[in-house]
Amino acid sequence: MEGVQFLIVLGVGVALLGLAFIIWMVVWKRRQHGTPNWPYVPGEVTASRVVPFAREGAYGTDHTYTALVEYRYTVAGLPYTANTRNFLPNAPATTRDLLKAAGVVSRYPEGTAVRVYYNPANPKQATLEVPKPVAHNAVLFYGIANLIAGAAIAALGIVLLP
Repeated sequence: MEGVQFLIVLGVGVALLGLAFIIWMVVWKRRQHGTPNWPYVPGEVTASRVVPFAREGAYGTDHTYTALVEYRYTVAGLPYTANTRNFLPNAPATTRDLLKAAGVVSRYPEGTAVRVYYNPANPKQATLEVPKPVAHNAVLFYGIANLIAGAAIAALGIVLLP
């Protein structure tokens, strides 16, 4: 009896985890407002530099570096400026690796013409890099797989109830 109840609880837990992943991905995709489908306009990089930071910590000085890339662009005759490179959560602007930050800056030298993707509903929101949806789809697939597996485990537990 206890094993059967465990199956039901486990199944519901796995299904809820899958549902949480699905909701997270849907919210994340909506937050990006369909970034891969945003229109683009020509822009120009106005500043490109590595900004160093030094903070005193418990184990000494901690050095981090931020790749700062600012650009300007025009939408419907109105000028805008922005500094967002992408909206990916796993692509932080600050790193402990100076070469990584310098690599970002070297891709966008000052004065370079760039393609600026902007939100048609809010042209102030712009980016230089459009994320590939593959990772998002993998997380969505993982959520669906967990939802199905959890439902199957819970159903098995219900069928085995005396």
